[in-house]
Amino acid sequence: MKLQKTILVAALGALLASGCATRGGESTVSSDTVLRCAALGTGGAIVGALIGGTKGAIGGAAAGLAACAVIEVATRQTKTAAEVDREYKVSNRNRLPRTAEVNAYNTVVTPSGAVKAGEAIKLQSTIRAVSGTNEPVQEVKEILTVYAPSGEEFKRGEKIVSSAPGSGEFDNSFTLKLPAGAPQGTYRLKSQVVLNGKPGITRENQLQLARVGDTFTVAMLDH
Repeated sequence: MKLQKTILVAALGALLASGCATRGGESTVSSDTVLRCAALGTGGAIVGALIGGTKGAIGGAAAGLAACAVIEVATRQTKTAAEVDREYKVSNRNRLPRTAEVNAYNTVVTPSGAVKAGEAIKLQSTIRAVSGTNEPVQEVKEILTVYAPSGEEFKRGEKIVSSAPGSGEFDNSFTLKLPAGAPQGTYRLKSQVVLNGKPGITRENQLQLARVGDTFTVAMLDH
């Protein structure tokens, strides 16, 4: 086992040396990140298993995912406070709620068909928040948590959708890119709205990453 670890460290050392770009003698990518990405690309589970057995195998893959997976976020307001308040009153006897509430929260994951690992997977959300007569909307935030096939959380993204007082409807999107070499299996995407600091509605989607021939593909699952 000691010999295996020595060979492993030497091999990863070569990957680390070739994977780090330098600028003026300084590394532009952290050694830890490159090491984890290299481990994922060459079989993070195998690397982890050599170092720490079964738990190491799971941890190695999750660590590689955490270092290499990418989340990008974009937000825009689609309805003003006046529009949201007016629509709410039409459906509620011309009254606003007593406290602030999330009146609608819908999520869609695209594409719905299979995509290659490394291509963009987008979670698009529509969030409508309504101010109450005793509590205005102060802040709307959305959190995305991504779980690996092992069940471990490996990536988390947060976005303050609105910090301006008042009602509003917003489109928010998280774009996830799984790296080549990501473990096969079912990934869970759990999203949640936080209104005025209070955790609220959650939504969950699942996707299946599988190898078809020499290519990894991703397919959405019913939830």
